[in-house]
Amino acid sequence: MQVWAGRLSPRSSPALSPEEKFRRLVNAALGTPYYSKPHRAAALLGAGTLHEVGITPLRDVLDTPAQFENPKKHRRRPEFHAPLESKELAVGGVKLALPRGGREIRNQDLPTLDGSGIGMLAAPPPMLRRLCALVEDGSVSLPCLSEAVVALGSVVEGGMLSGERDMLWRCLGVPVFEQWLGLEGELLAWECESHRGMHLNRSSVELEEVGGEWVVTSWEALRIPVLRMATGWRGSIQHGKCICGEDSALLLRGTAVEEMAMAAGAA
Repeated sequence: MQVWAGRLSPRSSPALSPEEKFRRLVNAALGTPYYSKPHRAAALLGAGTLHEVGITPLRDVLDTPAQFENPKKHRRRPEFHAPLESKELAVGGVKLALPRGGREIRNQDLPTLDGSGIGMLAAPPPMLRRLCALVEDGSVSLPCLSEAVVALGSVVEGGMLSGERDMLWRCLGVPVFEQWLGLEGELLAWECESHRGMHLNRSSVELEEVGGEWVVTSWEALRIPVLRMATGWRGSIQHGKCICGEDSALLLRGTAVEEMAMAAGAA
């Protein structure tokens, strides 16, 4: 039996008040090399609310990831949120807690991948691009893929580029669902059942739009606690009840900052 995304709601964070979640995240951040520097620590301790904290550039996080890790916090595997129930799930490229029967695949395994027993496949966009190339040249076959492909976009891996949804459909022949993961693999947003956009995981994420760019704070990422991180993603945010029945904000992603820069450089 297939159960669609709108009925498989992500698990909520512990029932903490906004003030408690903010202070918990600040305490975790103060245990990192980046935020423990005197001027940043003073700014964090002096902030009464999240919006009083300065924005952290994504480039700082990508260039010096160890500076943002709190070694005292447990390295966990967030749960994978499937858009529908599957007994033949394979996930690649991201360390996630999988349901019973789910299996992991590695990028280096793709050329010799035995596609039997894979009804649903989830992986970051770069891994899916490589898989499509192998399928199209006949190197890999996915005879059992019949349920869905989940593109695990993230602030690190990026998301699907223009036209890639159509490419995945042509190559793999199953519905495509996109998800947006945080720095620890936690779910920031998942694709609407009606494929209109992605619904924000509002219990775990604070999303702002600053200068047209999405800025996120994950309340769950305590091993890599980054407050108000610029993501390089742009788009519109719609509020109100969606036609799929979900009432969390709908994110309609436009062109990523990096993609626009690549286009400008090629002009």
